[in-house]
Amino acid sequence: MANIVSVVDSIQLTLLDLGPKISVILIVLGAIIYGLAQVQPAEKRGQWQSIAIGMVIGGIITAAIVGAASIIASSSATLLT
Repeated sequence: MANIVSVVDSIQLTLLDLGPKISVILIVLGAIIYGLAQVQPAEKRGQWQSIAIGMVIGGIITAAIVGAASIIASSSATLLT
């Protein structure tokens, strides 16, 4: 059975590898969708803008989690040992 610290470390490495890519993709796609929503009729514009803002906020939250991944991993490693 794997040590819990090594499992947390592997999760940290995965976040540090994939997180920035996912964050940038979400922010860029959200901006593109928001821009395209401006040419839609009023009843559809709100739906597309909501999706776009959700994607941008999701990208920002992902970036924050990736930025704090090392702090989260080190604090959880000291709590579990």
